[in-house]
Amino acid sequence: MIEFENTIDIAQPVEVVFEFLADLENLPKWNYYVTQVRKTSRGPVEIGATYHQVRKTDSQELTVHELEPNQLLTVETIPPSQPQLKRRMVFEAINGQTRIIDRWELDTGHPQFVQALGKSRVQSSVKENLAKLKELLETGRVTLQDGRQVSL
Repeated sequence: MIEFENTIDIAQPVEVVFEFLADLENLPKWNYYVTQVRKTSRGPVEIGATYHQVRKTDSQELTVHELEPNQLLTVETIPPSQPQLKRRMVFEAINGQTRIIDRWELDTGHPQFVQALGKSRVQSSVKENLAKLKELLETGRVTLQDGRQVSL
């Protein structure tokens, strides 16, 4: 398993940032590797809500594990989805802006030494995606790494 953390500040109120991120169907708007997310459970976004995520090379089932409005969002893969992921985003309001502390626990199923070799690449890719999120929420538009252009 690999663990890492990235932090980013976004010049938008915490309520705006949290609402956007809590709707997991927004993932493809700022994460180039995700092509589609569809909510598979009924009702509001809440603990236990489920989603089907399609990425460039695979698909996964996800669930909302923790949810505290404007403070915390944790999403996990549902077994047997691979790779196993627990993503915990902590939100802090700072002078009208939002700080996100994005913590990952990722198990690709590969031997530990292989995962360790890939850690910096994965963390760097996540950091790039967070920069795209920042650009989208601050300017209303972004061009993703794969060339897709997204507007709010």
